[in-house]
Parts: sequence; C-alpha cells; structure tokens
Amino acid sequence: MTGRTVVIGGGIGGAAAALRLARAGQEVVLLERSDRLGGLVASFEVGGTPLECFYHHVFPHEHHVLGLVDELGLSDRLEWFPSSVAVLAGGRVWPFTSPLDLLRFGPLPFRDRLRTGLGALRMGRVRGWEALDGVAARDWLAHHTGRRAVDVVWGPLLRAKFGAAAARVPAAWMWGRFQQRAGARRRGGEVLGYMRGGFRQLFDALDAELRRLGADVRTGAAAARIVTDSGVVAAVELAGGDAVEGGSVIFTGSLPALGPLVPDVLRDRRWDGIGGLGVVCVVLELSRPLGEAYWTNVCDDRVPFGGVIAHTNLVPVEDYGRHVAYLSRYYLEDDAVATADPGVTASSWVAALAEAWPGFDPDHVLAAHPFRTAYAAPLVTVGYRDRIPPLASHVPGLYVATTAQIYPADRGMSEGVRLGTEVAEAVLADAGRVAGVR
Repeated sequence: MTGRTVVIGGGIGGAAAALRLARAGQEVVLLERSDRLGGLVASFEVGGTPLECFYHHVFPHEHHVLGLVDELGLSDRLEWFPSSVAVLAGGRVWPFTSPLDLLRFGPLPFRDRLRTGLGALRMGRVRGWEALDGVAARDWLAHHTGRRAVDVVWGPLLRAKFGAAAARVPAAWMWGRFQQRAGARRRGGEVLGYMRGGFRQLFDALDAELRRLGADVRTGAAAARIVTDSGVVAAVELAGGDAVEGGSVIFTGSLPALGPLVPDVLRDRRWDGIGGLGVVCVVLELSRPLGEAYWTNVCDDRVPFGGVIAHTNLVPVEDYGRHVAYLSRYYLEDDAVATADPGVTASSWVAALAEAWPGFDPDHVLAAHPFRTAYAAPLVTVGYRDRIPPLASHVPGLYVATTAQIYPADRGMSEGVRLGTEVAEAVLADAGRVAGVR
C-alpha cells in the first residue's frame, strides 16, 4: 500500500478532486478511459470551433465552477448572454420566459395560467427540500398549480425526462429545478454563461495544471478492477493488465459501473440500486435559426424528443459560421432509442421537427451529428435521499463521488467541482488522521 491516490474518471468531478489533492502536495494518478479529460463535456468541431456533444452552460450562482475558471485564468473566455425559454405545444412555439409570457400561454385557460403563476411563486419560495423527497412531483405540482397545468405542461416535461418513471419523480427534484432557474435571473432577465470556443478549454487547462503540479494524468486508461488486500484498497488494475498501486481510490464514473470493479462480497447495494438515464443529442448545423428562444421544452407526446436547445440563439452564430441547435431526449435502458441506430434516430427526429415546428424545413439542415451515452444522469425516484451512498465507502480507502450523489441540485459542472473538492478533502482528512495515529 502507498500514500498515492488513484482517481478513476477524468470528468469535472475527477479532475477537480485530482487538482485539490495535487495542490495539497499529494501523489495523484488520474485515469480517464477516453483520449482526453472531460467526461460528458466531450466535444467535436463545427466550423472549426469546438462544441460540446451534449449541451452545456453555467449559471450566475454556480460559484464552484466559476471559481475554477478564474483560478485557471479563463475568466475572459466565459461570457454571459441573455437567455430565453419557450414551450412547443399544439404545433406552436410559445414564449415562456416572463410572467407576461405565461399570461399569454394559450394551451391553458386564463384562470389556470394565473393559478400556475401564483403556484410557481409559492413553490420557488420553499426553502427546505427534505420533506419533498417523499412526495411525487406530479402531486406537488398539481396541488400548487392545478391538474390542468400538470396535464398540459408539467406532465409532458416529466415524461420527456423520465419516461415511464415520470410518476415516481420526487418533488425535491422539481424544487431543485426551480432553484436553478431562480439562480439564472438577474435584473433585466435570465442570463447564462458559456465559454467562447467551447468548454474543451477548461479541461485542457485542467490537464496542463495537473501535470504542472506533478500529477500523473493518464488518458486512454480504463479501470478494470479495484484490487483489495484483506478488504482494504490496494491498487487499480487497468484494462491492459497493468496495475496502479494506491492507498486511496476515488471513483467518479457513473455509479452503476462501480459495483463490477470490486469483489462481490464488498459491493454496497446502494451502488446497484440507483438506475440511470441515458441521453441522445442530435446536433444540427442549420442555414437558418431555429426560432428565437434558446431553450424550448417540448410539451407534445407525439414529438420524439423533449428539448430543442438552439445554441446560437444564445452564443453568436459567428463562432461557427452557421446556426447550431440540439434535439435532446433522455431515455431509460429499455427504451427503443437506447439501441436504435443513431443515424436513423437523427433522420426521424429531423422529420418530426419538420412536422411539429412552424417554418422549419429539412432543407435547412446542413449536417446532423447524433450522440448517445447510456448514462447521463441518475434516475431519481421518491425516497431517493435515503438511497444515496456516502462519499467515504465501507471499504477502507475507497471513496465515491458521482453524479448520483448530487441531489436535489442538478448534476452540472459546478456541482461536480464541489463534490470533487469535497471528496478530496475527505481523503486528506483521513490521511491526516492516519498520520496522527502513527
């Protein structure tokens, strides 16, 4: 056993954990299975500019990631843009950013619009979320905004995100979304941040800083097994057969992937008990803008995707030389889209967009890039709080910091930085206690 810490996973959480440890003078090995750091913030290029395969932005209140951006000297690349929200319902795109937009939202009768607005204000003022973990989101929303609002707005949104599990989503999760939306509001409207030239710059800077601090950053290195000796962490075996010794291991991948890495006798049932949501994003390069809003929620069960994120309605189109939009859908593992050919999915979604979106023509599409990942978020259901595993596992030396432990906040980059830093602090504290005993 050594004093080295091995971090499995080079997404934002793993990179943040490795950075904290390296800055504390600890010996760190960071393992990332792909060819560069980033995790779900992977990117490709459009018009020569890096663009995320799965949409990303930051909120003004997300001080953990904003602090990291500043520390790495990238604050001048992060810009703030006015955001806007819309709803696609009944063959029409309805603006849905301001209270006035809600009052004009035709799919709801006027009385229900008023009730929805007042209910949203009340829900947004709730300060404690713990009691909401045991309440279904649909019931909470119906109580405050009415059953008709659930049928027209909230229900389709929950189904688009959680599919057949929508009825079991806890109100605490929805509360977290209200808090997140509130964090984007500034005088004059909502604003969101984006790093001009893509968030790839953030991970390239993390890679460079880790190496400068002496960390051993290994890309193309997939963990195959966490080796234990008498029930205590001893090493990580790689897919190629090599082993990296370490007295501490921090796992930051998708939670369901942890169990198979350890001996069956040491598996925590909570690691296997939380399901996941996959996601498909079809990135469209377009000759014309797709509407006016940045984010459009699809409240129409006949449309096969749940969100339209018009990236260049937020970021200047000049960055790419063409308009860019994402069509997005989360899915459960038994959903047909989980195994469908991504190219076929992209073609069918473009056809569906042409039927549902006013003024859109498939001829506007210059290129379509489908991306899919089997695990993008945890599947949160009523009572989720009690199923979250701790950062310090029951296996001495094994720490767990995954998106499944971020609740009820969203599993965005800022929460990843927070969780990665927190687990690194736990490793340092435990190492200090051991040193004190010696």
